[in-house]
Amino acid sequence: MYKPLITDASKKYGNNRWLAYSNKLKRVVYLFSDLEYEHWLQVETDPSIINFCEQPIKMEIIENSRTHSSIIDMWVKYKNGEETFIEIKYSNDLLKESVKKQIYIQGVWCRANQIKHLIKTEKDIKLNPIKLSNLKLLIKQVSKSINPNSQTIDFIKGHIMEEPKSIQQIANETKIEFQILFNIICILLYEGSINCNFEVKHLGKYSEVWK
Repeated sequence: MYKPLITDASKKYGNNRWLAYSNKLKRVVYLFSDLEYEHWLQVETDPSIINFCEQPIKMEIIENSRTHSSIIDMWVKYKNGEETFIEIKYSNDLLKESVKKQIYIQGVWCRANQIKHLIKTEKDIKLNPIKLSNLKLLIKQVSKSINPNSQTIDFIKGHIMEEPKSIQQIANETKIEFQILFNIICILLYEGSINCNFEVKHLGKYSEVWK
């Protein structure tokens, strides 16, 4: 639906640029701050989000016979069909007049087009170091996945219960090579098929998973 308006070819836009491969979109995404990167990690690994685009559209409004515009940071679409435009800013920047104007333009445009508009700051986005590390690992595992056998996936899922169980325990039960098992569990987490305590413990053999 949307394509990014600004890519890494842009010479004078943003600091701390990130290029990251999105398995969800099957393309490289372009991010222009550490905060945008951490937000993308959450969007990419949120199974309720089926589509997104960074820097998707230039929103334009006319006031006092003048055109005012702003390029918003992200558009997301959820499984339930809901769409949201998101502007990502550090909270200190919200005090700047230029940022206030930018957000005002976006708000007017979104209301006129009846689309939800959100402002997210580091207070909403910033991850604890453990979860940040785990989401990076999750994305890495999914990206290097080589289409595991569906029977193997079903066999592993049969050993994941409502009660939490460590990945090592599942490995002991299934006798599947640990790296293959770990990769499949990461895929299941990415898809939202199972749960994990990866907000409090580094993802590994002692992590617990459950339905």
